[in-house]
Amino acid sequence: MQPVLLALGKRMRELRDKQGFSQEAFADHCGLHRTAVSLIERGKRVPSLTTLLTISSGFGISVSELLRGVDAGYKHRVGVRR
Repeated sequence: MQPVLLALGKRMRELRDKQGFSQEAFADHCGLHRTAVSLIERGKRVPSLTTLLTISSGFGISVSELLRGVDAGYKHRVGVRR
């Protein structure tokens, strides 16, 4: 699962940077703790569905948009086909 968590963290950082948020400002904006955002972005914490909803809402996007492309490396690695 680690590659998926790292991909999610990268996606979050990209979205956060695009919107001009620091980790702390984004965490405050969403109502999360900065440490939680940091751990998720570094692939060290598995976010709950509620947390994913909170994060996507903070970005003003859907959960599916937040997760777009996150599973690409995982599917390739385990040979999952569509």
